Amino acid sequence: MRLSTVLGTDELESLGRLGRTVRLARLRRNLSQDDLASRMGVSRASVVALEKGTPGVALGILLKALTVLGYTERLGELLANDPLGEEMELVTGRKRAGAKDDVADF
Repeated sequence: MRLSTVLGTDELESLGRLGRTVRLARLRRNLSQDDLASRMGVSRASVVALEKGTPGVALGILLKALTVLGYTERLGELLANDPLGEEMELVTGRKRAGAKDDVADF
């Protein structure tokens, strides 16, 4: 059974913004959608869906696009600066995953 996630307006807008950002990065590199798709090893339709911010695009497709566009090194920075999470941890303490070796502790 496949479950679908219901996204709110803000989340859909964020996906659209992400897609437009991927498109801009592609255009700045003078790559066509076909070029990017070829480098990613996916179909042009996947690139189009990503750039439109289509919710069903696989996370792997986004990761591959970011890798081809040269953003792999910056992915770890996404949550490295997490002031809200840090504040919550100070107030409530960390309750989960603290003892696991494979959990990043920035």
